[in-house]
Amino acid sequence: MKLTMKPHILLAKSSCSLLLLVLLFVSNPLSTASAEVEKSSKTTLLQITDDNWDQILKGEWMIEFFAPWCPACKNLQPVWEEFSTWSNDLNIQVGQIDVTNSPGLSGRFMITALPTIYHVVGGQFRQYRSPRTKEDLLSFVEEKKWEALEPISTWQSPSSILMSRSEERRVGKECRSRW
Repeated sequence: MKLTMKPHILLAKSSCSLLLLVLLFVSNPLSTASAEVEKSSKTTLLQITDDNWDQILKGEWMIEFFAPWCPACKNLQPVWEEFSTWSNDLNIQVGQIDVTNSPGLSGRFMITALPTIYHVVGGQFRQYRSPRTKEDLLSFVEEKKWEALEPISTWQSPSSILMSRSEERRVGKECRSRW
């Protein structure tokens, strides 16, 4: 005995199957997750460490000091990542320094609170103290609001001889040789 299906029933079943597939695709968490991954892959957030920090002395940068355990840092992270996606449009670099992995840099930059944000251009450092929204960060750079801020004095600058590792070693040796 051969079963045959009538054309209108076959059409109805195929339409239901198509509708079911569309609904599964739209409601699939993997399809929305892949869109989020695609968006976050556009981030140009650079990780700055003790070994590569001197690259921020060239060009224009926005740098965030953070710690993974810090609640305020965790709240800022999505904003900072989204802000970093604008770095090419703003013609700047956006970086992060994890103070738990690079404690020497937190000393060099005299970090006393987290998160701390610096704007760096031409080797001059200015601390960003405005609201921490993507829009405020964008306007700070776009409208050059950083120009209204006084740069950190040269003797306190992270790139000054007083703050350099070689000077720290030299002073340390002198102190040890006196004892």
